[in-house]
Amino acid sequence: MKRAGLSFVGAVLLLALAGPACRSTAYQTRGDIPSELSASAVMVYPFLFRWPEPAFRSFELSQRLIDVALAEAGESALFFGPSEFKVYRPEDDNAWAASNAVTRLVPYGVRPEQALVLRAWAERRTQSGQGELLDAQGRTVGQSTVEETTYLGHVEVLHPSTRQRVLEVSGEAQADPFAERTDDGADPAPELTRLMEGLTREALHKLEDHLHAPREPSPALATVAFVPWGAFEYTDEARPSHVGALALMDPLDAELLRQQRLRFANPTLEPAVLDRMIRFPAGLYVLSVPPEGALTPGDVILQVEGEPALPQVLARVRLAPAPVQAQVQRPGTTRGSSRILLP
Repeated sequence: MKRAGLSFVGAVLLLALAGPACRSTAYQTRGDIPSELSASAVMVYPFLFRWPEPAFRSFELSQRLIDVALAEAGESALFFGPSEFKVYRPEDDNAWAASNAVTRLVPYGVRPEQALVLRAWAERRTQSGQGELLDAQGRTVGQSTVEETTYLGHVEVLHPSTRQRVLEVSGEAQADPFAERTDDGADPAPELTRLMEGLTREALHKLEDHLHAPREPSPALATVAFVPWGAFEYTDEARPSHVGALALMDPLDAELLRQQRLRFANPTLEPAVLDRMIRFPAGLYVLSVPPEGALTPGDVILQVEGEPALPQVLARVRLAPAPVQAQVQRPGTTRGSSRILLP
């Protein structure tokens, strides 16, 4: 028997399924932002998957949305991420009662009515189609099944002090089963990631005139890359952390997972830099700094004010009312750390 090929009927069906993957519907926006709304802080909830995913995925996708937020509005508001506060009832619009997020505002002199909550979630819908596989003589030799996946994403903005949902941006994207993957499996759902990034940008664009920093930002401190091992420690009310599962994995599989999570957290970094970072402790790896700064290239920021160093934590230093203390591992050292003041 000669090598089997895909029949014309099967090919048409597969293309019909795959074709829409190149398109996504326009974003839909609902809500009425009050003209008097003025916010200085945004609390980003852990990403809510409407299907089973490990806890670290909620952490890392929220962190990706925080990266978008910092790029769009990092000098206009303080941003806080999901590992910095506890959410007890993620779907409750009364966020101050459903979480302890309001406690994070006090050190920055921000009142509860000056804060918003950004809550992102998605659902996944799948359907399957089949096509015949024929040999060179036109005889049926089997069937090919293609599963079409559609992601429906939502970004909601809440004003907890008034219990109002002031904005909701939604959209959908279809996964392309034939797309070439170039990230070695770092992103299990790249279409979802791109969709949620776009929805977050759109939401922040709508909020642009309502975000006002509590004070003038100090100059930029550094360009950093995120070492995301804290993702494995993230847990919520329903899911355990991934620390135990990671410890039980085959060492090669565990190393691959760490490499993938590192790449997901830093999608634009060159492989050589990522290879260097794989042995670093959790924190922020300093890539470049302005002249005469407290940091140097090659530093790894471990903690800021006694808490884990995260991208949004370093960004908030620029809007803090006073210098903050950071714990830093200097280049070439594997033990010990130095304490410095930022900015």
